[in-house]
Amino acid sequence: MNHLIHSPANSSNKRHNRIDPSTRLRRAIQLNDPVLVARLIRLHPTLLSNPDFAHKSNTSLHLAALTGCVPIISLLVAAGHERAEISRNALQETPLMLAAREGHVPAARALVEAFPRCVAMVDAKGLDALALCAQSGNGESTSLIPVLLALEPGLAHTRDADGNTPLHHASAAGNLSALRLLLSAGANPLAKNDCDWTPLAYSQTVAAEVYFKNLVAEFERRKVEGMRVGEERERQRAAGVRLVAEDGGQQVHEEIPEMGSRQWSPGDRGGIVVKDRRPERGLGIEGLRMRAGSTD
Repeated sequence: MNHLIHSPANSSNKRHNRIDPSTRLRRAIQLNDPVLVARLIRLHPTLLSNPDFAHKSNTSLHLAALTGCVPIISLLVAAGHERAEISRNALQETPLMLAAREGHVPAARALVEAFPRCVAMVDAKGLDALALCAQSGNGESTSLIPVLLALEPGLAHTRDADGNTPLHHASAAGNLSALRLLLSAGANPLAKNDCDWTPLAYSQTVAAEVYFKNLVAEFERRKVEGMRVGEERERQRAAGVRLVAEDGGQQVHEEIPEMGSRQWSPGDRGGIVVKDRRPERGLGIEGLRMRAGSTD
C-alpha cells in the first residue's frame, strides 16, 4: 500500500523534473546534435527561433553560429529560420556577426550564402561583420574578409558609431593580414575617426607601425605605377589625332590611321603619308593628354 500512496507524488516530481522543450533545444544546439535538434523542431515547430531572453535574446540560429555547426545552421535555415527577417539579439547582432567574431568561417559562409543581405548590417555599436573580422585578430576570421568584400566592396570604407573604419580596428588588434587585405581593397589609411586619429596611431607595437607604413608605401607606389600605365595608354590613344583643315570655309577632319595601318614613306624617315593632301592654311594637330593629379 505504501507504494500506492506515494505514487502520485512520484509522478508529480517526474513532471516537475522534466526539462522544457525550449531548454532542450538550446542544449541540443550547444552540443552540436543535429538529430535531436531536428526531432525537437518537428515536435515543437513554434520553438524554431526560440529566443533566450536571459542571454541577450539569442535565437536558435545565433546559438548555432556561436558553435559553428554548419549542419544545424542548414537545418534551421531549411525549416524557415529568418524567413520573415534577419534575427537580431539584444545587442542588434546577427548570427553572421557572431560567426565572424568567433572565427567560424564555414558557418559564416553558409550564412552569407543563405542571407547575403545581412552582410552590410551593423550592430548597436555600428560594427558590421567585416569590422568584427578585422578586430578579432585571429586568422580564421581574417580569411572571411575577401568573402565579405566580394559581396559588399564598400564595407572597406564604412565607419562605426565612433567613426572608426575597419582599418582602425585591424590596426588596434594588430591584425596585419587584415591590414593588407583592406588596403588592397582601397581602404583609406589616412581616414580619421571622431577623435581625429588615423589607423596608424593605433598600431600596437613599433614593428606593427613600421609594417603598416611599408604597406601604405607599397600600395601608393603601385597606385602611381598604375596611373603611369594609364597615362601611357592615353598617350598612345592620343597618337591617333585628327587633322583639321579649312577647305572653302568648311572644316575637313581626317583621322590618322592606327600604327598597324599607317602608310610609311621610305624617304620621310618614318613620316606619315596623308593621302596626297597638302597642308593648307589653318591645318593643325590636336593632342591633349590629361595628367593625373597627385595622390598626396
